[in-house]
Amino acid sequence: MTLYWIVTMLFALGVYLFSRQALEIASDLVSGLVGYLRRQFQPRAMRRLIAFQEQGVAQSDAKEQKSLSPGLILYGLSQLRVAWIALGVLAALIFADALLSPVALTVILVGGELYCAQVRSQHLRRLDEDAANLIVQFSSRYPISRSLIRTLTDSVSTLPGGAVRRATEKCLARLNMNQETNLAVQPLRDAGAEHSLSHVVLARFAGLLADVQDTNQEVFLDTLRLLQEEVESRMELHQQSRQSLTLVRSTTRVLQVVVVAAALAASLLPNWRFYFVENMKNWMLFVSMLGVAALGSFYVEAELRQLEAG
Repeated sequence: MTLYWIVTMLFALGVYLFSRQALEIASDLVSGLVGYLRRQFQPRAMRRLIAFQEQGVAQSDAKEQKSLSPGLILYGLSQLRVAWIALGVLAALIFADALLSPVALTVILVGGELYCAQVRSQHLRRLDEDAANLIVQFSSRYPISRSLIRTLTDSVSTLPGGAVRRATEKCLARLNMNQETNLAVQPLRDAGAEHSLSHVVLARFAGLLADVQDTNQEVFLDTLRLLQEEVESRMELHQQSRQSLTLVRSTTRVLQVVVVAAALAASLLPNWRFYFVENMKNWMLFVSMLGVAALGSFYVEAELRQLEAG
């Protein structure tokens, strides 16, 4: 019986992993093809100059990332669902027990997904804060200098290292090479793509910068002021939502710990253990309860993230 459910779970995990990897590969191929076609329409000399400028930015980013290697390693592991799945299956095989094996597999898979979601949430929160800081700094400096490059240069100096700063520095490198503004601000539109995130405010800010030359200055300043007010309101709402959801999130964590404790008790206490391993029907009941608990955790976490982001 133990071998049967292990094989079944391995097959289901294999199908899930294969389908997910196939979608990611297809997405990478499409984005790579689009980038290749875009580069082919750029003049060769311009491509070399921009690549040279962005290489310097990449080298400075590499130096910064070396000092943050533990955090980068944890983040990289959090994004590798293969690692969590392999760890869960390995734990199940090590226990080789009708009750402890499904408990270990469920706890590791759910814990890995929750940790991955938490890390992504922290990166998105950092992206929100840096984007708000960039827009506020730009809005306060541009009316004085009226220069896009100078204002971006002064604004980026106030940002901490991160996706927004790297994207802004790439924009400056392209603008200094006299590239078209619409193409130069593309890194700002793509900021967060390295973490599979999208940022509506940064995209709107990049679109506003792209039209700065064709827009009346008064209209541009009014639009910039409205965007700044929207960003400040967005950050305030996010802060309030996080504070209001703290109790709900803490309660969810307590319930998850209680479920894990109950599953371990059912696996270790003799009477409960005998009941669940007595026949296939009772064992399937135990596995079904673990599945319901896992799906409930995923659902609650998804709802909390949606409420927090909204």
